[in-house]
Amino acid sequence: MLAPGLTPLDFLWCWMKNEVYIINIDTTDDLLAAILDAAACVKKCEDKLRRTTRDLRTRVAKFAEVEGGIFEYLF
Repeated sequence: MLAPGLTPLDFLWCWMKNEVYIINIDTTDDLLAAILDAAACVKKCEDKLRRTTRDLRTRVAKFAEVEGGIFEYLF
C-alpha cells in the first residue's frame, strides 16, 4: 500500500474534481459534460502532468529513503 500523497491518480483526481465542480451540477448530463470538459483540459496541460509525474518520482524516492516513514519534512 502506498502512503497518502503517493497514489499516482491523487493529483489527477483532485485537479479534475476542481475543474468539474467550478459550475453547479444539476443533472447527470451536466455532470457528464463537465467531466468530459475536464478531461479535455487535462489533455491540453501535458506539461503540468509531466511536472507532476516528476514530482511523484521525487516523493517515492523520499518515501523509500525513510523506509516508509513520514517524509513530508524532507521537502
